Amino acid sequence: MLMGLPRPNRIVRALPLRRRRSGTAPDPGDDKGGRRVHRNDWVRSAPATAVRSVLQRALLSPVLRAELSISVHGAEVLDRLGGPAVLVANHSSHLDAPVILQALGPRRRRRVAVAAAADYFFDVWWRSAPSGLVIGTFPLDRRGGPGASAPSRLLADGWSLVIFAEGGRSYTGEMRPFKKGAAYLALEAGVPVVPIALRGTFDAMPPRRNWPAKGRPPITVTFGEPLHGQPGERAGDFTPRIEEAVAKLLANS
Repeated sequence: MLMGLPRPNRIVRALPLRRRRSGTAPDPGDDKGGRRVHRNDWVRSAPATAVRSVLQRALLSPVLRAELSISVHGAEVLDRLGGPAVLVANHSSHLDAPVILQALGPRRRRRVAVAAAADYFFDVWWRSAPSGLVIGTFPLDRRGGPGASAPSRLLADGWSLVIFAEGGRSYTGEMRPFKKGAAYLALEAGVPVVPIALRGTFDAMPPRRNWPAKGRPPITVTFGEPLHGQPGERAGDFTPRIEEAVAKLLANS
């Protein structure tokens, strides 16, 4: 999700984050009562949001401009929404979230939160805190099920969400089938889905690479027209429509 975040070494892996006494109830921060999930709701406070805006302008944007050649098409569709939306994109690189935020621009991205894997980015505080402060991430359980309360609360509070509906990065660069979580959240909250096509991020920084390739590789970000759930439509029916919209944008970008 983020460029250059180090993986924990073996010693850190071996250290227990917290030991629970036998017979006690699961902690609310536990992922399904097992692995600890470090929640970061504080990153959407007014002070943290202000700090994030500064960090993105002063650090993230200059790095992306220096390392990549990004072209953006159709971002103005967000200005016509009048409220929050679920932004759904294909996913093949840790560059994807920063590139989307860069494409949105300072004003549009101010109240945008990015879904990140709870089992990776939120297993230790030193990943959850910086990813939340700089990118605005929130934990999302990749194992499915009708959405956790966190993304629903964010939509209700007026935050738009970036969700990678494939459930993880593609290791080939080809788009994988979408999961139903994004469609479920949009239908439940009554908000539109904005499809986004990312082309070039896989070539610029594929999985297992921690910095973009040299030569400012080209990346194209294309925003599509918002999709709205139909009366009585279920997530299983809405999801293929979202997937098809992203695939068409990719084919034409």
